[in-house]
Amino acid sequence: MASNRSLRRAQKPVTYTCALCDSENGVRWYCNDCQENLCDRCKEFHTRGKKTKNDDVVSIGKANRQYDKPVPEVCKLHPSKLCDLFCSDCNMLFCSMCLSKTHKHHNWKHFEDEFSIKKQHLKEHMTAISVKIEHFKNETSERHRVNEGFNDNIDTMRKNVNSQRAKLKAEVDYIADAILAELSSLEKEESIIHKKDCQRSEKKVEELTRLLEQAEMTDTSNVSFFETERSLRISLSLYDVNVRYVSPKQPSFVTGSIDSVLLTKMLGELHHGNQYEKTDIESTGPQFSSDNTSDFAIVNLKISSKPFGPTYESTMTVFGGKWFSKQCVGISVIFKCLRSRTQLKTM
Repeated sequence: MASNRSLRRAQKPVTYTCALCDSENGVRWYCNDCQENLCDRCKEFHTRGKKTKNDDVVSIGKANRQYDKPVPEVCKLHPSKLCDLFCSDCNMLFCSMCLSKTHKHHNWKHFEDEFSIKKQHLKEHMTAISVKIEHFKNETSERHRVNEGFNDNIDTMRKNVNSQRAKLKAEVDYIADAILAELSSLEKEESIIHKKDCQRSEKKVEELTRLLEQAEMTDTSNVSFFETERSLRISLSLYDVNVRYVSPKQPSFVTGSIDSVLLTKMLGELHHGNQYEKTDIESTGPQFSSDNTSDFAIVNLKISSKPFGPTYESTMTVFGGKWFSKQCVGISVIFKCLRSRTQLKTM
């Protein structure tokens, strides 16, 4: 609760002086271009003047002052008063008349004092934001670096796989070429023997054909017939049809079975784990805070993952008393689902 001294100080109205007529009555306007306060009357002249009719004249609560001095807004309930007080309980600005009617027993302070505190908080928030921006920039740069290294490693392994495939293919080609060369050699050998066998048979056909012609021309009425018969009998014994040429043995090719396991061992295997597996989730239990308007809770989550190892932190703020209690159950259910895949630590 505020002291009587503070109360008396708060009840002192904040007055502004018109820069043109030095009046303190109806000073509700401010020229952002001239950086001057204006009363109602001078504001009309200011907006009609040849040199100032295009100036940015706004209500004094929206003044864009170039020097660091807060400007209270005009009270909506009491237009003749400025909201130069701040209620910590209600988190709102109000005027001296509102103080005596609504906020008399609340914790309040002067607008300038709260302005300094809020300004300091704003600086702290800006600093925190800058730190987080730098953090996430560094995190992004690190992730780019890891990704580049990962892709380089993939390219290297791809080259190794293609190189090993070329070696295996060359070895298979060498073995296949050796078999094909052996088949060509067998084919050539058979061709030579086939030619000799055919020439020998053709020569016998020619000789026997001559003997047949000779026999057909023999005069059977002559005594020489006996000599011819004897000669043919001796010649025929030289052409034994039971003596056959040696047939070549037919070669055969037995196809081998392709052993994928053996080929995999020869080519090589790719070993990798689940690099995106989440390994740890840490959360701070809900921290409750309340005021006259709403209840809220803040839940902090920390998640780390492999193999890159960055730790991600997130803060969740949930508003609404009963609503949060229901959501809290939902959060616990989510955590139970995650527990089956990750290690969960709740602090």
